[in-house]
Amino acid sequence: MYPGVYCTEHIVFLILTALVIAAGLILVRKFADTEKKERIVIRASAAFLLFWIVLNRTSVTCAQIASDPKNYSWINLIPYTFCGLASLVYSISALIRPKDNPIYHFISYFGCFGGTITMFYPDFLETQTFWDVRSFSGLMHHALMIWLTLLVLSTKHFRPDIRKIWIYPLGYCAVMTLGLFEEEVLGFIQPMNIGAPLLSSAPVLTSWYTIFAASTAVAAVIALIFTLADRKKAAK
Repeated sequence: MYPGVYCTEHIVFLILTALVIAAGLILVRKFADTEKKERIVIRASAAFLLFWIVLNRTSVTCAQIASDPKNYSWINLIPYTFCGLASLVYSISALIRPKDNPIYHFISYFGCFGGTITMFYPDFLETQTFWDVRSFSGLMHHALMIWLTLLVLSTKHFRPDIRKIWIYPLGYCAVMTLGLFEEEVLGFIQPMNIGAPLLSSAPVLTSWYTIFAASTAVAAVIALIFTLADRKKAAK
């Protein structure tokens, strides 16, 4: 019997995550008083995210190979889900270039969207225990994507800009192109939710094309709000 979404452990994890993120942002604001210190915190967070996504991919792949060796192999370590790829790209890009990274104009939105949705509805808890390394590492890397987005925003190492919103749909197209490669060349089963919605109970609402349209619109609105706020501030 698996715990399911909103089991006691899941609720406690959500509460602790919110408290830790809030406390972390306060501490960064108080003690990371130079750009060098901010970069250290961002890179440390990125390294932590990289650790958890590698652990998650390794544990998931091991389980898949053990249960279905005909359809899965170590090549499946390559991320084939939206959030798995987002965590990997996010961590590496933040490690390499923590400030003014053009990739942020895609991955910060994409990672935060995916991280938030999965944190509040981790459907893998319906088939795995909370303390299964696949479940716990999955929750951790999703939570860290939210943390990293709030961190780069609060330290102004990333600033949403409506003039750069074109990067978001371009990045999404790159993700889906990788998904097609994984499906047609590598033989992965329904990568990037191609032909398989995130939730089978809401196939149209959680299909990749609906997610593309909705997330692009939300990203554009967020970027516009920040851009207008920055222009208003500059005009004073």
